[in-house]
Amino acid sequence: MRLFRRLMAGLGFLVGVALGCAVALAPAAAMAAAKDAVFNKEHVWAIDVDGDACAASRTLDDGSVFLFRAQAGQLTFGFFSRSPIAPGKAGRLETEAYAFDFPPSFGDDRTGLYFNGDFNARAVAALRLARDVTLRIDGRAVVAMRFEGTGFEDALDGVIACSQGAGGWWGKGVGTQSADTGPRPDKATNEPVLNKERAWAIAISEEPEVCVAQALATDHLVFQIVALRGVTGLALSSDVDLPQGRRGQLQTDDYAFDFVPGYGGRRYLSAKEAFDSAAVRALYRAKWLRLSIDKRQLFHIDLTDTGFADVLDAVAACSKGAGGWWGKGAKPGR
Repeated sequence: MRLFRRLMAGLGFLVGVALGCAVALAPAAAMAAAKDAVFNKEHVWAIDVDGDACAASRTLDDGSVFLFRAQAGQLTFGFFSRSPIAPGKAGRLETEAYAFDFPPSFGDDRTGLYFNGDFNARAVAALRLARDVTLRIDGRAVVAMRFEGTGFEDALDGVIACSQGAGGWWGKGVGTQSADTGPRPDKATNEPVLNKERAWAIAISEEPEVCVAQALATDHLVFQIVALRGVTGLALSSDVDLPQGRRGQLQTDDYAFDFVPGYGGRRYLSAKEAFDSAAVRALYRAKWLRLSIDKRQLFHIDLTDTGFADVLDAVAACSKGAGGWWGKGAKPGR
């Protein structure tokens, strides 16, 4: 299965979708922003703590992400598309019984659309009862979604309660989250940029001389190639707890690279060893990848037509400060 084709799917933790405050909502670069997101029982909506706010997001069939964000009990929303959205001046969010008009705001690349304000009480009440929701710009439909049967009412109440500090099925609320420990080189300074095959994305780390290439390996796992000054290694980020183990193995169709996993919290691991020259050569010719921890397989992915070999060159060059299709290179070391 070519799960790489679903690169933009998931909870937004791959795309790097993060939102600013409800008063000034805007997309920002923060890979793994939803690394602690928890799905509702319908496995449609997921809630995570985003700084001093909470977000409830769902991924649509085409990989776009619709997201509600609550801060101190106030609710707003954003939509993140796989392709640019035609701009307009009049936004409308419609249910079968109600319409909420708003001035739309757009991200720089026009793939992000959001409301720079808060819903009023009537709009929140209408959303809670909605069976179907359509987002329009200047009268044209941008996205239509079925809410009935998705557990949305519970997710809506949950994200608002989470933003007020309450815990629930989503875990702990705002102000009660403990931070992961350990290194996280995938904290990004830019929004990840897709390769021409739209299978891999590269982002520049907050850390000097570090870039990260990543792609979705399963519905819950992001596989990453982390490059430091041209030297590469592997990492794995997840929206569910990862199995803890002592021995990891990354296999290709003709090679196996053994490594010791190091954990940055429960949902992030990285190999303590960089790829050696034999592993790098194997990656360039690989047709598929399989990763396991203590012989428990976590994913098996097909690399065919994903541009993986070129991405290996690109992420290494990026980490050494070179620019390219991914944008500017990593910032220099001190």
